[in-house]
Amino acid sequence: MTLDNISRLERSKKKSLPDVTLCCVDCTERAPWALQALQRSRRELSIGDAVFCADQATLRALRLPEDVRGIEIEPLRSIEAYSEFMLKALGPHIKTSHVLVIQWDGFVLNPDAWCAEFLEYDYIGAPWRHISELHSVGNGGFSLRSRRLIDMLAEPAFVPSHPEDLAICCTHRDALERRGIRFAPVSLANRFAIEDGVLQADTFGFHGAQHLPHLLAPEELLAFVQSLEPKVLHSHFFGEFLRNLRCAAANDAAVRPAYIAFKEFLTRAVESLSGDAALTPLALGVCKALVRHGQYDAAARLLHLRRLASGRCEHKLWLRLKLKSALARFAGNGL
Repeated sequence: MTLDNISRLERSKKKSLPDVTLCCVDCTERAPWALQALQRSRRELSIGDAVFCADQATLRALRLPEDVRGIEIEPLRSIEAYSEFMLKALGPHIKTSHVLVIQWDGFVLNPDAWCAEFLEYDYIGAPWRHISELHSVGNGGFSLRSRRLIDMLAEPAFVPSHPEDLAICCTHRDALERRGIRFAPVSLANRFAIEDGVLQADTFGFHGAQHLPHLLAPEELLAFVQSLEPKVLHSHFFGEFLRNLRCAAANDAAVRPAYIAFKEFLTRAVESLSGDAALTPLALGVCKALVRHGQYDAAARLLHLRRLASGRCEHKLWLRLKLKSALARFAGNGL
């Protein structure tokens, strides 16, 4: 499923959601991408309000369009600070009965997948696969929240914790439900958004940078890759993003410049995993992902860095790397 496929779906006029505020909160270097995500969603909906919350410097740099209301807040210098803001300080900026929260890596896919039943609940987010179904709804990066929930969370009884979506959906869920807060069932949340798994045309929205290779135009995807920093190796989406980018490049020649740029980026980025950093479980996971998805030069360099740091040769990984690399050359697979 690609953005082109989704855009070809027969759609009615803009979906009218006068009781919903579209909201993004971002004080990071990803703020320009967050604004793009907000504007993508804004174009698909006739929304009650749209707000972008950020510190003064970020708002000044973004130059928000007239139909997006800028809210100046104190800089949020950590993901933990973001969680506390979302749990305790969002309410005064929301004027409608519900808010659609988005982040830089999620936006509306199919406005015709919206259904009025969504507004009957106080919280909807894409279901998590790693949490039991009882508390699996869900992800906060693309989520619908009622004003009633937001106001309740601001009460002193609800102590903020990180991440904020787990605080809402797991830590405080029982207490919230005892006071009448309604979480959407998994079946409805699956229609609302997806994070894990394959994109579906009948889903309203998504969250997760791993999906971007299938959704961004080739020139946008190239710009995204060129904006990446080595810390992306630490992200939860790294392996799946690499897999999806490679798949997209294999199917569409226009995506290949982005894929080539990402390969060149990986060669540089693995240098950040030298010394003790090369011996962490994260570095081992990155190395395995590189081998699995055909990034043999970067994998070889990271294995070398691990050998320098430990004094040991990881024979099984080296053998796997050499075998897969040789098979790829034999098959003439440039990807």
